Amino acid sequence: MPSLSRRGLLAAVSSLCLVLAACGGGTSGSYSGSTLDGQVLMDATAPVVGSANVCIWGIANGQGNPLNTNVSPPANTGTLLTSGCLSTDAQGQFSVDLTNFYGPVLIQIFSGSYASRATGTTVGLNSLSATNASLQAIAFVGGGGTVNAVVTPLTTIAVAMANGMPGGLTMTNYQTAVAKVATEFQLGGVNVTSAPTSGDPQDLVLRGVEQYLAFAPGATDDPSAANLLTWNTAALGTMSADFTSAYNTINGTSASFSFY
Repeated sequence: MPSLSRRGLLAAVSSLCLVLAACGGGTSGSYSGSTLDGQVLMDATAPVVGSANVCIWGIANGQGNPLNTNVSPPANTGTLLTSGCLSTDAQGQFSVDLTNFYGPVLIQIFSGSYASRATGTTVGLNSLSATNASLQAIAFVGGGGTVNAVVTPLTTIAVAMANGMPGGLTMTNYQTAVAKVATEFQLGGVNVTSAPTSGDPQDLVLRGVEQYLAFAPGATDDPSAANLLTWNTAALGTMSADFTSAYNTINGTSASFSFY
């Protein structure tokens, strides 16, 4: 092949590659979304079950909590990534195809019910949504494949912590907050974005949250755990004492928590 024709062919191939990249082909394929598989748990054996109770929102510029649950029905003031909110099955699981989205997403649970270990009865999350302290977690969707996420009261606290950091809801802030939650609740190296196992340290803390929700002093000083789940730094002293009491009562221990 003559040298000039070869250069012309290379130029044509280069132009085609640029077009493919702009259209989502070629190297930009790495920017595809993912399938999001999640599970909502109050403790290791207490899945949250509900109909159309899982809403997934895109996070942009550090903001992604658009659901105002102080009104009924909850007001959609942000970008919902699905055609409607999803339902959790009997194991608290949900799945959604987000292959057209790339970036961090906020998972928000605003209703449902679970079998409370503290009360021995089925308890609704309606009281949580009434205080805008719905269960939440953040996940990063991108690169294809399946992304797994767990939503618990501890991931909810991590979202609240991240939201209060400079820059707001970013993956970096969330990861920092996840580590702080583990430290605050004396979980060592446990990653609270992973599902708890029955009887493990994370599960014991989650049982403590259920006790805090159900009985005094937590239920009296912090109705619906609005302070705890939104990590109200003005109430850390009361939260520490109340959670210590709740944790020890339900787990038969003598631990001490001092939130900071």
